[in-house]
Amino acid sequence: MDTASRRPGQRSHVSGPNSALTEFLREKGIDTSGIQALSSARARARNEAAHRRSVAASLEAAEIGEEIDEDEEVGESSASAARRKKKVSKDEDNDEEMLDVEEEEPVRTRRGRASRATTKIDLKVVGKRKRKSTTVKDTESEFEEIEEEEMIAVRATRTRKLTKAQLAKKKAGEQRKLEEDDEFNPDNFLDPALRPVPGQIAFCAECECRFTVTPYSRSADDGEGLLCHTCGKKGAPAEKAARKKKQTTRTNKKSAARAILDGDTSNVKSLQEICINTVAKYIDDVETLGYIGSHNVDKISQIICKNRRLNGETINLFFEPAEHVLRFYDCSGISSDSLRQIAAFVPTIRRLHLNWCGLMKDECLDYYGTQLKQLTSLELYGAFNVTEECYIRFFKNVGSRLTEFAVKDTSRFKAAAVEALVDNCPELEVLRLHTLTFIDDECVRLLTGLPNLKILEITDSQASIKDGPIIDCLNTFGPGLSELTLNGCKDLTDATLDAIHSSCGRLDILNLDEAELLTNDGIGKLFTEWSLNYGLKELSLRNCTNLQSSGFARIIDHSSRTLERLTINRCKDIEKDAWTFLQEFTLPELEVLDISFVRCVDDAVIEGILKVAPELKTLKVWGCNKITESCALKEGMLLVGREADILA
Repeated sequence: MDTASRRPGQRSHVSGPNSALTEFLREKGIDTSGIQALSSARARARNEAAHRRSVAASLEAAEIGEEIDEDEEVGESSASAARRKKKVSKDEDNDEEMLDVEEEEPVRTRRGRASRATTKIDLKVVGKRKRKSTTVKDTESEFEEIEEEEMIAVRATRTRKLTKAQLAKKKAGEQRKLEEDDEFNPDNFLDPALRPVPGQIAFCAECECRFTVTPYSRSADDGEGLLCHTCGKKGAPAEKAARKKKQTTRTNKKSAARAILDGDTSNVKSLQEICINTVAKYIDDVETLGYIGSHNVDKISQIICKNRRLNGETINLFFEPAEHVLRFYDCSGISSDSLRQIAAFVPTIRRLHLNWCGLMKDECLDYYGTQLKQLTSLELYGAFNVTEECYIRFFKNVGSRLTEFAVKDTSRFKAAAVEALVDNCPELEVLRLHTLTFIDDECVRLLTGLPNLKILEITDSQASIKDGPIIDCLNTFGPGLSELTLNGCKDLTDATLDAIHSSCGRLDILNLDEAELLTNDGIGKLFTEWSLNYGLKELSLRNCTNLQSSGFARIIDHSSRTLERLTINRCKDIEKDAWTFLQEFTLPELEVLDISFVRCVDDAVIEGILKVAPELKTLKVWGCNKITESCALKEGMLLVGREADILA
């Protein structure tokens, strides 16, 4: 086959003499087959890429009605090369620009050199007609071109590695967008097998114009065909409104669930509540609160403490010389000197409640003991910097006028401080000991020196507390006790229940949470023939796992007419017959009922409870997975923890 009959671009099978480099490599025993194979593979890859670009350019050119001139010849070229058609479209402010590029690939000669190539670029502008023509000439070897292409590919694939948090955030965003598109995108109603591939030419199902299919092309409303970009935009406002409505509904559900957990049942706030919230929101700009009443002052204190905005400046707004009660629910941002100013500016205070006052020091509490001459009630939560010696000095200074004392979350309140409290404050009526490290049997036995005690609370003591000290205390001040809270005293047994039965005739509130050693018979015996006690108002037996239906029946039989709050959370052995027994009674005062994780509770049980408890306002049913959305509820009642509401 001669040169004239050979097709353009076809390589000749006639091989010339070996080059000096090839002969040298052969003499040294170096195999050049790998280099030749790599060169052939790169050439095939370039040819395939050129073919794909040519096909894509032909399809795009057909859309605008242009034809590619395949017979064009380049004057300075020795052979014809494959021609490629490229189009770059830009859509900005409804102006489109098409760039048509015609270039000749370098033709390789026998010596491996690239022939001189001429590339002609025609720039056509549709809309704003502009036409430019330029000629670019470039001559280089084939190996240099290959190296340049490899370097460009390496730089293009070199990306910054994302962190795990960035990858998770990116994945969550893509998933969220995919879910929204799946729900609101009408394209999903079109059969994927019939959907044209992006890049093909299609006709709009509405206006019948030609357009190029993209991954974002929308389906028609009836699912027959696709819409062009202009027609697809018409449905965007409706889809956007639907997405916004869905997001608003989801936000409202979350707000409603949060309000239920917070106990906020009011949909329309009163003018007084709006004013209080406004003052709390702009508390930094308020100069003085004035006389607005102790209740409103306490509301503002709760709001700003919840938002962590109580500091050394805003606390000064609550210093009224004639104030008698002050409660601050989060003092974590207030220094000891600022807390000391309470006694300096409000010397008439009688009741002081300070929560999370970890910055308080001994000097502050000593100043309270000497300066606050009318102080009768003090509650300190989280004052872990105050030493035991300071507590002893404080009890000596306040003496018998102290009637209420509460301390929580500290390891420095020990037996010596309890002894000083009993010796110097014999008129004490309320004592609350929360989460203290060293409150043990010895400290509890010292409390027998407080005969006037009416409220005793020992919660989550780190040390073990047995029945003996508790029974001694109940024999001393049990007849006058109205509230007994032994939450977290896990070593108590039925002996404590017997002492309560025989001594506590005026008891209204009983809390025995986490007392796992109490038996069903012991609980039933407590409420059987308990003639000394008229009936409990609040009873909490959380996680008393031995309670069964018979013991629950004795509770209802004794206190059904007086119970206002009842908690039997995690009492899993209560069966359905207990709720059948409940239908024979009436609970006219019951407002809060916690039956979480009592697995037998279903819709019928809830409806039966609502019949016998007309004043029920809050019902907690966490873990009761048999309750469905069809459960009939009365207006104004909060059902907290229903699984159907959480998954909605």
